[in-house]
Amino acid sequence: MKRIPATWGPVIAAVVASVLLVAAAVVIQRGIRDASNLVGRGMGQVLTAAGRDALGGAHYPPDAEALRRFLDDHADDGLRYVGVLDDSGAVAISAGRAKGRGVADGLTWLGDRARLVGRIGPGRRALPDAKASRPRPARVVYEFQPVIAFELNRRARELVILAALCTAGLVLLALALARSLRHRERLGAELEHGRRLAALGTMSAVMAHELRNPLASLKGHAQLLAETVEADEKLSAKVGRIVSEAGRMERLTNDLLAFVKGGALHRARVDAVQVMRDAIQATSPERIDPHLPAAPILASLDAERLRQALENVLRNAVQASPPEGRVTATVALEARDVVFRVRDSGGGITPGEEARIFEPFVTGKTRGVGLGLAITRRVVEQHEGTISARNPAGGGAELTLRIPAKEG
Repeated sequence: MKRIPATWGPVIAAVVASVLLVAAAVVIQRGIRDASNLVGRGMGQVLTAAGRDALGGAHYPPDAEALRRFLDDHADDGLRYVGVLDDSGAVAISAGRAKGRGVADGLTWLGDRARLVGRIGPGRRALPDAKASRPRPARVVYEFQPVIAFELNRRARELVILAALCTAGLVLLALALARSLRHRERLGAELEHGRRLAALGTMSAVMAHELRNPLASLKGHAQLLAETVEADEKLSAKVGRIVSEAGRMERLTNDLLAFVKGGALHRARVDAVQVMRDAIQATSPERIDPHLPAAPILASLDAERLRQALENVLRNAVQASPPEGRVTATVALEARDVVFRVRDSGGGITPGEEARIFEPFVTGKTRGVGLGLAITRRVVEQHEGTISARNPAGGGAELTLRIPAKEG
């Protein structure tokens, strides 16, 4: 089972809290809506009871003036229309302005109004003859604005909106916290990486310094010995091997010292194209195809260190290519950056290792310790630039050094 990163913990907690908050708001809104319906029904029942008293009984049948008085008396309670229907369902007399049409049992909502139908009839004392047949009660339509119910609904909507805003705030806060945690983890990893590199640099500097003098002595005596036994082919070959290996160890110590070397850059206004030409001449010009512009590209660079960085890249490209393979080197000015590209004709970089190849002591070669590209990255970063690697279409590997073209 895949483990969820710890930085996603706040986000998950915020999402769960937000879901619970929204669910609670929805439940509360439904409860308030039911309560507002009850308030509307209660208000309707109060108006129908008042209508029976004011329009029925001894006051039956009501006339238009009675309806207007009843409307005025209950206007503050939200009553906006009252009408008496005849037997066919048509409005016989009314007061106020109706919003709805038709007659339906129960409470009907009409936007900002509610509509309710009640009945009124004459009282027994209002009949001229007690033995006469009692007339059918008349139906009365009441339209009113249940202010309290609408206020409850408005509060319910505000509650949902507030819950949504709180939810968004929680999620944004959780995302910010997760980003902060990731940033802190990244800084911690970089700090630990820096500590390891510092310890490694100290050890490498000590080793390189302690080995340099014995190696120089060994190489010097081996060269003298090679001159002495030059006539003996077998012995000369063995001594030559000693000289070669001593030279390789000397280059290794120089690489170690270059890796731990610090100090500020010595920038000057130089031609980046010429820096690439010098790096090509210092490596294997017979195997490199330069595609360089005729016009110079002037920028503020430390030519010596940048040339060393390019030599490392070119040397790695030559070694990664087959004996008959070619290496392509280009320089271009893209936007405000000087871009150096070196492409080999080898098997490419192992997928997923594109960034790791710039770490110290990471190498796929049988010879060398993998400091060349690490030194290159340090030089490029000192120039406030970036270095990247990829496997382009057509095979091989391509390294890109991108350095801001600052004016000298």
